[in-house]
Amino acid sequence: MKFLAGTVLLALALGAVWEKMDIYRTGYAIEQLQARKKQVQQEQKTLQLEFARLTAPDQIERVAVSRLGMMRPRYDQVVLVQNGSPPSRTEPAGRVVPASHTQ
Repeated sequence: MKFLAGTVLLALALGAVWEKMDIYRTGYAIEQLQARKKQVQQEQKTLQLEFARLTAPDQIERVAVSRLGMMRPRYDQVVLVQNGSPPSRTEPAGRVVPASHTQ
């Protein structure tokens, strides 16, 4: 009877220790995930800033001119196309839209 009681108490003690260790393990995993989440959120902010910088109109124009050799169209090259379809060859091109600045 004492042996059975001792075995049961030992099993309960081991079970309690196992549960406590499992709680600690889970707590550490949660802390690691929270740290990783914070790191990923910081990376996301950095990428959003980089995206905003790269998609700024001034940056796009700078890349178009310096790397791609593009230039702003001349005044007579800017044409407004209405209704999303290009004008036919027999019709006039449409009204010319003044460019904001020329090179």
